[in-house]
Amino acid sequence: MLARNYIGKEFNALRMLRLFLPARDSADLPLSWSSILPLGFELTASTDCNELVSGYLAEHPGAVLPAAPLGRLARETANALREILGSWVSTNSFLHTRSWVGYSPPFTDQASTSFFVGREYLHEEIGLEEIIFHGVRDQVPAFVEDPSGSFAWGTGLYPDSLIVAAVPELFMALHQDPRLEIISTNSSRDVLPAPFEG
Repeated sequence: MLARNYIGKEFNALRMLRLFLPARDSADLPLSWSSILPLGFELTASTDCNELVSGYLAEHPGAVLPAAPLGRLARETANALREILGSWVSTNSFLHTRSWVGYSPPFTDQASTSFFVGREYLHEEIGLEEIIFHGVRDQVPAFVEDPSGSFAWGTGLYPDSLIVAAVPELFMALHQDPRLEIISTNSSRDVLPAPFEG
């Protein structure tokens, strides 16, 4: 599926990037995807992390399989997102989120849900700090949108990355932060491959 399809239509005019969430090594330390690039591989906006890991293991027989992020934020990634996104949204504002019902907290029949690619998602209004907290502890929501229109992200189940759409200044701030592993996307070409299934 095209990466842009993970972003709401109202954000489609914004520039987009793919934020790679670090995997974890055998000592549970963050592991960038570029650090395990096999010979001949290039990290692109459409990189399939399953293929990348398969190539790495073929080059390094007996190596320990990196643990997939599965939507979990490394602390350094969380801190960068907290600082950068926090400069665009106030601490008392709420963001529109959608989480797959298999990961969401219990909810009532009155809760708002919707379907995306055949899966049901719970809608919630959550502050940035809570989103980051859940990301470090467990998993970020699959979809997040700033009601003021500055940014949105979207991804699939068990994600190894997020597709982020952002206004120009925020796009550049994310791109330039050395704590984040980011590639710009071409909205008419780049796809978000199936997530890491290790």
